Amino acid sequence: MSPDDLLFGDETGPQLERPSKTAVPWPILVVDDDEQVHAMTRVLLNDFEFDGRHFAVISAFSAAEARAILAQRSDVPVVLLDVVMETQDAGLRLVHYIRRDLGNRHIRIILRTGQPGQAPEREAIVAYDINDYKSKAELTAQKLFTSLVGAVRGWCDLVTIETLNQSLERRVAERTAELERQTAVADEQRRFIENLVELMPSPVWYRDAAGRYALCNRAFRELFPNADDGSDWTFDHQTTDRQAIDGTESGQVPAGMDTVSFETSVEGEGGDRRELLVIKRPLATPGGEAAGVIGIATDITERRRMEHELHRLATTDPLSGAYNRRHILDLLERLLSGQGLAPDSRQDGGAACLVMLDIDHFKRINDELGHAAGDVAIRRAVEEIRSHLRATDHIGRIGGEEFAILLPGTSHADGAVIAERLRDGLARLTITLADGRHFRLTGSFGLTQLRPPGDSVESVLGRADQALYRAKALGRNRVEAT
Repeated sequence: MSPDDLLFGDETGPQLERPSKTAVPWPILVVDDDEQVHAMTRVLLNDFEFDGRHFAVISAFSAAEARAILAQRSDVPVVLLDVVMETQDAGLRLVHYIRRDLGNRHIRIILRTGQPGQAPEREAIVAYDINDYKSKAELTAQKLFTSLVGAVRGWCDLVTIETLNQSLERRVAERTAELERQTAVADEQRRFIENLVELMPSPVWYRDAAGRYALCNRAFRELFPNADDGSDWTFDHQTTDRQAIDGTESGQVPAGMDTVSFETSVEGEGGDRRELLVIKRPLATPGGEAAGVIGIATDITERRRMEHELHRLATTDPLSGAYNRRHILDLLERLLSGQGLAPDSRQDGGAACLVMLDIDHFKRINDELGHAAGDVAIRRAVEEIRSHLRATDHIGRIGGEEFAILLPGTSHADGAVIAERLRDGLARLTITLADGRHFRLTGSFGLTQLRPPGDSVESVLGRADQALYRAKALGRNRVEAT
C-alpha cells in the first residue's frame, strides 16, 4: 500500500478529496454520533493550516466505525473523541482499544463531551491515557486550532523520537553482534546516524548507563554551550538548569518506563528563557539491562507566546483594557462555585463582593465633546479604578460606560470602604484632551456581597444593579449597597 493509499483509503475505506502532492492535509479523526459536530469541526478548520498543510476531517459516527478506520491507518495524528455514543462509555472504551489493543502511543486523543459530568476530567485523563479533555462548548475556532497544533506537534515529536530510538537500538544491537565482522559497515552507520542527529533542528541527546553524554547534537550544544564541561543539565520542571538532565537523581529514567514528556523552561545562552517540550525514553540492551536515555526537546516559546496573546485577546475589552463582559462574568461564576481566582489556590479567602459602576452623564460627554472624548473617558476611568484596586481584584467592562468590579476575599463592610475609595478617586479625576479641553467624571456605584451556594450570576448582578439604580435615583456620585 502506498503512502497516498494509507492517507486517503482504499476502495472500501474512507475517501477524502486528494490534494496536491505538496499540500497533503493532516488527517484528523472526528468520532462523534452527532453529524452537526462533524460539520462544525470542518467549518472551524476550513481556513486553518499548520506547517503549510490544511486539516482534513475523517468522520466516524460510532466507536465501532472508528476502530475499523484506525485498524487500517497509522497516519492519523489526532482523534477528537466524544464520550457518549452507542454506549455511555463508548469513547473511553475506544481509548483502551487504541492504547492497549493497537498499541498506539503516538496518536493524540482529545476527549470532547457535551456532558462533562459523564467523564470526570482528572480520572479520565489518568485512567485512560487521554492527552486533553475539552467541553464541546469550550472549543472555539482558535482554541480548537491551538489544541490541534499542539497535538500534531506532539505526535510528530513522538514519531521522531521513536524513529531515533529504533535507529539507536538497532545501532547498539548491530555493533554488539557484528562488530568483528562488519566494522566498516558499523562505522558507516554510526556516522550516518550521528550526522542525521547533528542536522536535526531540535536539541537531541543520548546519555549512557553511566550518565555520560554519549551523543548530543549541534542544537543541544547551542542551547547549552557548556554541555561538554562535565556539568549536568536538566529538562525537569522540578529542578534547576544545572542538575540531572533526565529528572532523577542518577540522571536516568528507570528501565521499562514508557516514554515520558513534559514542558519546562530553561535559560538560553543570551539569558532569555526558552519554553521547551521534552520527550524522553529509556534504552535497553538486548538482555534488558538499562543502556541509557535518549531525549529530544522542541522549542515551544513562540507557541506559548501565541497562546498567551490569544488568551489576552479573548478576555480583554479592546477599548478600555479591562476584562470583557464574558470573562468577568466567568470569574464571577468561578467565585460562586467556590473555585477561587488565585492560580495557586482554589479559595480566595471567604466572602466576596461585586461592585457595579456606571459613569454619570456619559451621553453628555459624547454629545458635547465627541465620541473620541468618550473613549478617552472610558480608558482613564479604568486606569483610575485600577490604581485603587488590590492585586486580587478584577474589573470588567459590561457594556458602554458600565463596569463590574470583583473583590474576592472581601466582606460587605470592607467592600463598601473600597467602593467609596473608588468613587472618591473617580470624582477627583480630571481628564485633559489633546486639544487642551478638560472635564471631570463622577460615577454611581452599586455594591452587593456574594451569597453562595444559593446565589447565581443573575441574582448577584440583579442585586448590584438595584443598588446602582438607587445610587442614580438619589443624585448620582454615590455608593449604595444591598
